[in-house]
Amino acid sequence: MAARPDVVKSHKIFKAVVRLVTDYPMAAAMLWHNEEPTKTSQRDAVQAAITPDLLTSVLVGGNRSGKTEAGAQLAVAYAMGRDHPAIQSWARINGLDISGIQKAPGMVCCSSLTGNESIRIQRPKIITYLPRETKWSNQHGHGEATARLPGGGSILFKSNDQRARAFQGADWDFLWLDEEHDKPIFSEARMRLVDRSGRAVFTMTPLKGRTWVWEQFINEPEPRSLFYTLHSMDNPHIPQEYLKALLARYGPHERAARARGDWTSMEGLIYPFDRQVHVVPAFDPPSEWERYGGIDFGTRNPFVYLVVALDPADDVLHLFRCHYQREWTLKQHAQEIDEINGDTWPQWIVADCEDRGSRLSLAREYDIHTIPSRKGKGSVRAGINRVCERLAPDANGRPHLVVHDHPSLKPVIKEFESYSWATTQARRDEPDMPLKRNDHAMDAVRYICTSLAASTFNVG
Repeated sequence: MAARPDVVKSHKIFKAVVRLVTDYPMAAAMLWHNEEPTKTSQRDAVQAAITPDLLTSVLVGGNRSGKTEAGAQLAVAYAMGRDHPAIQSWARINGLDISGIQKAPGMVCCSSLTGNESIRIQRPKIITYLPRETKWSNQHGHGEATARLPGGGSILFKSNDQRARAFQGADWDFLWLDEEHDKPIFSEARMRLVDRSGRAVFTMTPLKGRTWVWEQFINEPEPRSLFYTLHSMDNPHIPQEYLKALLARYGPHERAARARGDWTSMEGLIYPFDRQVHVVPAFDPPSEWERYGGIDFGTRNPFVYLVVALDPADDVLHLFRCHYQREWTLKQHAQEIDEINGDTWPQWIVADCEDRGSRLSLAREYDIHTIPSRKGKGSVRAGINRVCERLAPDANGRPHLVVHDHPSLKPVIKEFESYSWATTQARRDEPDMPLKRNDHAMDAVRYICTSLAASTFNVG
């Protein structure tokens, strides 16, 4: 007996919907929403960002507030264009007016602070919503990457550490900057939107305080711009009690930034270090793992020598041994470094660039050669960002810097848990800097992460 026409039609519609969702995940992408007027909404933030005639939107949110997910969905929507059935479906299930998105497939640029963040955070977020037949260039590699969507749209991945010149010579429909970029980068990148009348979106947690972004878009907002705030505690997809416990570790100002995206000067702990997440059982890393060392000199203050090993399988940096000692001679420190390294010496050892005499003595008298740490304006804050980048969980919830539970590393763990901002009350226009106390191992960690990121980026 032949099937009824209405049943056949329903079956065909069902198969078409399944095929659409399977091939185009954006067709079923959901944005979280709260009806209560006192709560924030990811859906409302996205709707605000695609308001017609806007030039720039700043979506400010606390950690785990959903701002990066919102940026990823926006990037894919602009790459596919509003006339695509999957984007029509996305708009329908989320109740969005998408008239602010161009009709045809678009050219999109997505930028992270560093190449590593692009690989570990921004690209995986984008992949969640890309069409199944998307073709990639350099998907997992350092440097620029490109995702070419079926139908003609494309997404180019860049990073703030490429400098402004790398953002020249292109034109885009949409620009997504994840976290606060340098102003020259933003200024150059936004000019690439002119030919297509495109728009820019920032998604960020304002951990640097009231910087140029606050001045340009919040304090005295430029025309055709807006900002929207997302609160972490409003996100229904994260365990609230666990989040509360983590936020309690920070001072009130930093807690406000991390939970609600408030624009404040920082105080309290610098690193989101959690022993349950970042401390792992001690073991001897395999000899084939590349090793690196870091030195922060001291006499009355502790002399610190750290050794790390990089797991090539998952890019996790293992801090597995430390020498942390006051009131020793340079000869005694050199002997201890020899003892720790044994037959397996690091590929390089980076040391405080300000203590050139000690570096020369180590080389001439004890055959321990070092490279100087990075210096210059902004080098400390840049180094802190490198360490934060590795401490932050990736798309799979795993950090890329861990500390071994070894007796020699107890002072390092203690410094991670007490490393704090020294907020300047007299001059609020100055960037916040770390408190110069109990920071010697933290300096060595910063030297290593900065040098490793620089060498990795240059090789790529």
